[in-house]
Formats: sequence, structure tokens, C-alpha cells
Amino acid sequence: MRANAKRQSGVGMVEILIALLVLAIGVLGYAGLQLNALKSSEEAHLRASATFLGRDALERILANPDARATYLDKDNWNEEASDAGDAPDNPNACITQACSSGDMADWDIEMLSWQAANTLPAGRIVVMPCTMTGATSSCVIVAWNDQTPSDCLDEDDGVAAGEDTECVVMEVAR
Repeated sequence: MRANAKRQSGVGMVEILIALLVLAIGVLGYAGLQLNALKSSEEAHLRASATFLGRDALERILANPDARATYLDKDNWNEEASDAGDAPDNPNACITQACSSGDMADWDIEMLSWQAANTLPAGRIVVMPCTMTGATSSCVIVAWNDQTPSDCLDEDDGVAAGEDTECVVMEVAR
């Protein structure tokens, strides 16, 4: 019986090494799932923030009907990414003093652009003409990262909806 015992030595070590290999593969798979979950969570947070900014812009447009033309003029919005950090020149301008409808619209546009730059990575917000269901209307577009607001609109069917799209588009229909 001693001869069999000598032949069996080391089998336990091989079993342990195989078990460690299986465990390591499982841990690597779990780590990959965690990274994917973190990426998806960040993307969801960016989309929620962009949706909040777009809704804020729509509410400001509705709250100031006398200056609707100012809000809906694409030339009043900066399509380039603003620098994050410093607040606008006079962030309390229309809070501490009375403003005309036009001044309020200009202040709103400046504040929304500042919020987009500080809430989203390379964030931008623009109101521009868009074609939805065959009719031309205006859209509030919030884009971030490498996406420009004009890239968010597709000439054929209105909104670009690819997997790599990093923008939110809301139609102004009133």
C-alpha cells in the first residue's frame, strides 16, 4: 500500500492550482462586470443631467413668452464647448434687479450654457431648428464630450439615435 501512496503525492497540489485558476477567471469576469456597470451608471447620470438641463431650458422659454424669438434664435447660443469653472460675468443680474424680457432671455442663455459646461464633460446646450415628422420646429439640444449639437440631428428623420450618440434632443412644439 505504501507504493500507491507515493504515486498519489502531489495530486492535491494540482487540484488546488486548478481551483485557483478557475477562481481567478471568475474574479476577472466579476471585475469586468463591475467596470461595465460603472460605465453604464455614469452614462445614465450624464443623460439624466442633460435631460434636466433641456427641461430647464424649455421651462425658461415657456416662462418668458415675450422673448421666445430670442431663445429660439440659434445665433444667440454658443454651439462650442464653454470652459468649465468661472461663473458668468454677472450671475445675479436678473435675480437682484429687474430685467426686461430680452435681458432675462440673454441671462437665461448665459446661465444655461454655464450650467451645461459645469454639469457635463465638454457640455453644450443649443436651441436650433429641427425637422420632426416632416415639419420644421425648434429643438433644445444638450450634447457632451465629442458630440456637437448639430451632429445630434439627422437630416433624414430628425434625431440621430446611434449607440455612440452623446446628446439629448427635446422638441419645442408650441
